[in-house]
Amino acid sequence: MLKGMALLEIGKFFLPQGAVFAPIKNYNNYSFIQKGDIDGDGDEEIIVGYLWRKQPFVMILKNIKNRWYRISTIKGNGYDIHSIELVSTSENRRSQKDLIIKWMKDKKTLATNVFTWKAGKLHKLEEETRYSRKEEVLANVENLHPIKAYQIGGVLWGYIDDSGEIVIPPQYDYGEPFQENGLAVISVNELYGVIDLEGAYVISPQYSYIGEFSEGRAQARDGNETRLIDEKGNILFSTNGNILPMINNRASFSIVDKENEWKYGYIDREGNVVIPPQYRYARSFENGMAVVEHLNGEFSIIDKEGNIISHLDYAFVGGIGEGLLSFQEAFGEKYGYIDLEGKIIIPVQFDIAEEFRDKRAVVGIQQDIGFHYGLIDQQGKYVISPRYNYIRNLGENRIALGIPAHENNPVWADSKYAIGDLDGNILTDFIYYDLTDYNKGYASANDGQRTFFINREGKRVSRLPVVKGNGSLVFEGKIIKGNIDYRLIYLDREGKVIWHEENSIQLNEQFRVQERKYAPNRYYVIYYPEIIGIKDELTRKQVNEKLQKMSKGEDIYKDEIMDSTYYGDYLVSFFKNNLIGIELNGYSYTFGAAHGMPTKICTHINLETGEFYELGDLFKKNSNYVEILSKMIRDQIMEVGKDSYIWLDSYQGIRPNQSFYITDSALHIYFDPYEIAPYAAGFPTFAILFKNIMNIIDTEGDFWRNIQGD
Repeated sequence: MLKGMALLEIGKFFLPQGAVFAPIKNYNNYSFIQKGDIDGDGDEEIIVGYLWRKQPFVMILKNIKNRWYRISTIKGNGYDIHSIELVSTSENRRSQKDLIIKWMKDKKTLATNVFTWKAGKLHKLEEETRYSRKEEVLANVENLHPIKAYQIGGVLWGYIDDSGEIVIPPQYDYGEPFQENGLAVISVNELYGVIDLEGAYVISPQYSYIGEFSEGRAQARDGNETRLIDEKGNILFSTNGNILPMINNRASFSIVDKENEWKYGYIDREGNVVIPPQYRYARSFENGMAVVEHLNGEFSIIDKEGNIISHLDYAFVGGIGEGLLSFQEAFGEKYGYIDLEGKIIIPVQFDIAEEFRDKRAVVGIQQDIGFHYGLIDQQGKYVISPRYNYIRNLGENRIALGIPAHENNPVWADSKYAIGDLDGNILTDFIYYDLTDYNKGYASANDGQRTFFINREGKRVSRLPVVKGNGSLVFEGKIIKGNIDYRLIYLDREGKVIWHEENSIQLNEQFRVQERKYAPNRYYVIYYPEIIGIKDELTRKQVNEKLQKMSKGEDIYKDEIMDSTYYGDYLVSFFKNNLIGIELNGYSYTFGAAHGMPTKICTHINLETGEFYELGDLFKKNSNYVEILSKMIRDQIMEVGKDSYIWLDSYQGIRPNQSFYITDSALHIYFDPYEIAPYAAGFPTFAILFKNIMNIIDTEGDFWRNIQGD
C-alpha cells in the first residue's frame, strides 16, 4: 500500500513546473496528499493539494494498468487550502468517497466545495444541499490541446482532447494552450480574446494582445492603452504605458507623461495603485522585494509598500535572484555581484553575469569574437571555468554545457551539449541538441536525428517515446506534446500518435496538395507542396519539380557543415477552377547574426496547362501596367504621409515581374524586407482593387478567366 515517501514521489511527478505542495494542517503527516476511492471502482486514487503561481489546486491521480495518470484538476476558490477530506458518498457504492475541500478565501473566511464522481467525470455539488441538486462542473483543466488545420487561405486552430477527438473545431486564427485556470487565449481577425473549455467566449476577440494569466490577472492591449483584466474580462486598471505580470500581488506598470517620459509604479490585484509611478524602471517583486531605478539613475531595493530597504549606488543593478545582484560600477564596464545592502561580494570581472539560481550563476568572459561561459558559486569561485560556448541551468541540479558543434566553427556558432551538475561534474558526452529544462526528473533532448526524454543521469529513457526528427517533447497531462521539425504532434506515453500536423489539402475531386518534407540534416528543414491530380504526366512532373526547386528542396547534404539554419513551408492562398495560388515561405538564420532573413515567393499555376503566371500575364499587351501600378502604389504611400514606414528615396516603382499574389477582388503587390522599408516592416504590401484597373486587365486571358471563375 502506498504511503509516506512513495506518495510524495508520485505526487511530485505530476506537479506543474514551479508548483509546491500545499502546506496545510498536519503537514508532517502529508495531509496535502490523501488516498481514497473517488470513482467507486474499488481502487484508491491519490488526491494532491498544491500551490502554483500563488493559486491553490487539487488534482486527482488514477492508476491505470500500473501507470499513474492525472484525471482531474480543480482550481481553488481563494489563496490557499485549509483542508481536504474524503467522506462516504450518498450513493450506494460502499467504497466511493466524495471530496470536500475547504479553501482559504482570506484569513477569516473559508469556502467549501464538494465534488462527486459520476458518469466518468468529476462534478461539483451545491454546498447548501450537500449531496442533492447537482451543479455539473468539468474539473479537469488539462484535457484540451491546440491543433492546426490547414485550408485554402491559411490555418485555423482548434482543440482536441487526450484521445485526439476534436472538442472545439478549428475556427481561430491562433490558439494558445489552455492555462491552469481553464482558459485559453485565441485570436480572430488579428484581435485576441479568451475561451473556456467548452469554446465559449469569456472575453470576446477585442484586444490587440492578451498576455498569460498570473495570479488571476492578465495584461490586455487596446489601442494606445494597456489594461489589467481578471479571468472574466473585467477591466481593473488602465494605463497608456505597459503592465508587467502580477507577482506577489504586485504588478509593475508604467505611464507616459506629457513630456513623453516613462515612469513606473506598482498596482495590486484589484488594480489599486499602491506605489505611484515615480521610477525610471521597476522590476517585479521577488520575496517581497523589488529593484527600482530612480529618475536620477540611482537604484534602490523597496518593499511592497514602496519603503526603501537599501540604496544601491551603482551604474546598473540586476534582479534580486537569491540575494546576490549583478552590478556595474560604470556603464559598459564589467559585472560583479553585491548583496541586498549594496556590499560587494564578488568584485567586477565578468562580461556577462546572470542571476543566481540554486546557489550558482552563469557568467561569461569575452574572448576573441565571442564569449566563453563558466559557472560560479556565491563566493565567486569557479565551479566550472569559462571555456564553454554556453552554460544553461536546466533545474533540478542539472546544467547543459555547450561546445562548438563542429571543430572549425567559431565560438558563437551552433553548439552541442553535455549534461552536468551544479558541482561541476560532467555526466555525459557532448551529444545533445535542443535541451529543455528538467521537469520531475526528465528533460527533452535530440541527437540530430531523433528526439526523446533523458533522465537526470543524462541517459535516454527507453520506456518513453522516441520520435524521428529534431525538436522537443513535453508532458501535457496524460499525453506528450511534441514540436518536431516545426510540426506539432501529440502522443500517448507508449509512443502512439494521437494527432499530428500535416499541410495537405483536398482542393476538389480532382486536385490535392500533398505535403512533402526535405530534411537532409538538422539545420535544414523544408516542407514543399506536391500537386496530385494533374492528368498529363509530363506536366505533373514539371510542375512539381519546379515547386520543389522554388522551395529550395534540393542540393543539401546530410553531413554538410553549415553556418546557418533554414526552414521552409508553404500555404495554399487561392484556388478557383484550374488556378492555384501557393505562398512559399522561408526563414534563414546565420549563426551570430542579429536576426534571420525571411523570404516569400507567391506563385500562381494553371493546373491544366502547367503554366506559372507572372504579373505581366494579367494585363493587356502595351498596357503600360508597370507605370500605372507604380503610380497607384506611390499615391498610397503619400496618402499615409509622414507616418509611412516606406523609404521614399528607395521606392522607384515596381519591376515588370514584381512579386504579387491575388485574391478574389484584388491584386496585392509586395516588396522584400529592406527593399523599400526597414526590416521591422516585413513585406510591405499594397492592395489594388481589380475594379480600379479593369481597363488594363486582359479579360480574355487564361489568368483572368480563372480568377473570375468563368
